[in-house]
Amino acid sequence: MDGASGSKRLIGNHTHQEDALNSSVNSNAIAKSSSILDLISSNSDQVRVFAFDIRSQPHFQGKNTLEPWASRALAVAGSEDVVIIPGNLDAEYYDWLKNLGLGPQKVFAFNRENEPALLSELIMQKADEVRAFLASIGKPLVFVPYYSADVDKEAASTIDAVFFGCDQSITLKYFDKSTFKSLCQSLGIPTVPGTILSKSSDSEDFETELRQEILGWLKDYETLLIRGAQGSVGSSLYKVNRSNLDTEMPKMLASGESCFLIEPFLKVITSPNDQWMIGSNGEIAHLGITCQLFNGLQHIGNVKGKPYSKRIEGLIRDYSFKIAQHMRDDGYLGILGIDYIVTDQGIFPIENNARLNGSSFAFFILDNLFGSSDYDGCWKVLRLKIEPCSFSTLREKIGSLIYQGNGNPNFVFPYEFDTLRTQGDVTLLIVAEDLHHLEYVEKELLSKLEIAALN
Repeated sequence: MDGASGSKRLIGNHTHQEDALNSSVNSNAIAKSSSILDLISSNSDQVRVFAFDIRSQPHFQGKNTLEPWASRALAVAGSEDVVIIPGNLDAEYYDWLKNLGLGPQKVFAFNRENEPALLSELIMQKADEVRAFLASIGKPLVFVPYYSADVDKEAASTIDAVFFGCDQSITLKYFDKSTFKSLCQSLGIPTVPGTILSKSSDSEDFETELRQEILGWLKDYETLLIRGAQGSVGSSLYKVNRSNLDTEMPKMLASGESCFLIEPFLKVITSPNDQWMIGSNGEIAHLGITCQLFNGLQHIGNVKGKPYSKRIEGLIRDYSFKIAQHMRDDGYLGILGIDYIVTDQGIFPIENNARLNGSSFAFFILDNLFGSSDYDGCWKVLRLKIEPCSFSTLREKIGSLIYQGNGNPNFVFPYEFDTLRTQGDVTLLIVAEDLHHLEYVEKELLSKLEIAALN
C-alpha cells in the first residue's frame, strides 16, 4: 500500500491450502503424558510453586491496578504443590476444594488486596518470608509463572527455584503478533494479507503514517481489523472503516502500542484455539482444539465438543506442530495457545498466546479430575458477570449443579473468582457427557444465576 514511510512489512496472502489432508504430525513426536503437571515436573523430589499474575505480560506492564487473577492456581495445583497469591485466601473456596480432595496443602498469601506490585515483585520484596515458608517443605522447587517474563525468572532465582519458563526475549518473539506472523510466513503457514506498521525511532508523525496506511487499505476493503502487536485479552483491537476512523485513531495512539497489524476484516466462520505444551524435558504435548466464543470482538469463553472436520483439524494440528517444534528448539517452555480463524478464504493463525490461556485451566482441572486432559465428553468455559457475592452464596445459587465428586458426569466447576465479591466476575467450567447435557446444564446454570441466555 502507498502512503506510509515508517517501518512497514507487507505480508502476502497465502490462501492456497490443500484440500486433501496430508498430516505431517508424527504422533510419536507428541508426548503422551498422563498428567499436565508431570510435563512441568515429574520428579517426586521437586515441588511446583505456582505464582500466576497476568500483569507481567507486555501490554499490562505498568498497569498494575489490574487484577492479577492469581487465585486460579488453586484449582490447578496438586496436593504437594504450593500456590502463592498476593491477596487474601478465599477460605470458602479453598475449603470447598479441600473437601473434594483437590488443591494444594500449602498456600502462601501476602494478604495485600489491590496491591500494585506484581506478584513476583512481592516475592522478591519479601524473599526472606517466602524462603522461610518454603524451607519447611525441604525439597527443590520449580517456579511456574503465568507468562515467562524476566521479573518472574528473577523471582524464581530469589527463592532458589528452577524456572519453568524461558527468557522474556524468547517469549515475546512468539507472543508479539507481528513477529509471530512473520514466523508463520517463514514456516510456509498461510497468513491473512495485510501490513505491519512499526513506529521507527525517526518517525516524526506516526499518526499521519498510520492514517495513510489505513486509508490505503480502505480503498480495497470496506472494513479493517487493526491489532496492536502486544495486546492481550482483547486489548488493542480495533474494527475500523471510513466512518469511524477519526474515532478509533485516538484510541490506537493512546494504547501505548508502537506496532500495528493492518488487515482486512474477513468473514469468520469459526475461531479455533489450539493448545499445546512444551514440557521441561522438551516433550511436545497436544492438549486440544476448542472453539472460541465471542460477543462482538470480546472473548467470552471456549467450548469443546463441537468437532471440526478432519481436514480443518488436520491442517490446524500441522500448522501448530510446526510452530511448537520451532518454539521448543528456540528454548520455549510452557503452554501455548494458537488462535485461528476459519474463513471462506482459508484457515489462518492470527496470534500465539505464548502463556497460559484462560481455557488452559479447563485442561488442568480435567486432568486433575479424570487423569487426562483429553476428556471424552464436552466442556465449556464461560466468563460471567453476576451480582457481587461470596463464594458460599455462589455455591448456593448453583446448587446441585456444582461439582460434588460423586461421579455425576454433568457439573459446573468455578475456578476464577478474584473479583466475585467486589464486581461479580466469575469464570466457570461446565462439564457434560454430551452436547445435549452441556446445553441443559448451561441453561439451568444461567437460570439459577438469573442471566439471560448467551448467544
